[in-house]
Amino acid sequence: MTSHPGLILLVEDDADLRAAFEFTLRRRGYKVVSTGCGLRAVELAAEYQPALAVVDLLLPGQSGFQVSHALRERFGDAVRVLMMSGYSSSHHRDYAAASGAEAFLAKPFSEAALIDAVEALYPAPAKSQELGGSRRRVKIGA
Repeated sequence: MTSHPGLILLVEDDADLRAAFEFTLRRRGYKVVSTGCGLRAVELAAEYQPALAVVDLLLPGQSGFQVSHALRERFGDAVRVLMMSGYSSSHHRDYAAASGAEAFLAKPFSEAALIDAVEALYPAPAKSQELGGSRRRVKIGA
């Protein structure tokens, strides 16, 4: 199964956060397909074959753990998984890893932290042009 270069599946049930994350990733050169539903996430992965899935832990339909496990089961290593959540105990991190997530990003996080976490798993296809010559830092997430 071939993944699409630069395509990220973003799974975040908070519409405002999803829009902010999409904006950040698109500005960095990624293509993004997104949903707020865990069940829909697996359908989108089958349809678009992303290279990376950025998945929130708590979702309607299926949890982020279930989404990560389903992606691993269906696509193996073809889709890398970054889990994100405001619940960042060692228990949550361990369970995310056991479900197939390769990295965990604790909310709230900065735009730079999101980019760093994503690029550690899947380098940007094209660097964005920074506004005013410097990297803007804003907190996103709650």
